[in-house]
Amino acid sequence: MVTHEQHAISVRAGEGATRPGILCVVRYDKNERMRRALKTLGFFWALAVASVPVVIAHFVLVPGFLIAGPFLAFRKFKAETALEKALGACPACDKEISFALEPADVLPKWTYCPRCNASLQLAFGRK
Repeated sequence: MVTHEQHAISVRAGEGATRPGILCVVRYDKNERMRRALKTLGFFWALAVASVPVVIAHFVLVPGFLIAGPFLAFRKFKAETALEKALGACPACDKEISFALEPADVLPKWTYCPRCNASLQLAFGRK
């Protein structure tokens, strides 16, 4: 089962002001992680089968997909949580902003305000 959680973070503009924000996190249970891992494994093995008729390149593609499949499936299975997005107000321009995050991102994370291009740090806790 997939659950969505929210955590308090702080959005800091360089060395200046700090504003509170919200971090949205997706948490996967064991069954969902297994489902995601098997989908990944099946996808890469299907790519390996589809690469067989590709002349000359199949000598690299087929073994590459066969090896990458279990490796990436294992990584999907081990990932219990994934970051989704961060919400908050930019301390520099006072505009509400939303940051799309990669599942593998870790906090603290430096980014830029999409409105005023100020350097921002996303970190856990309120300061």
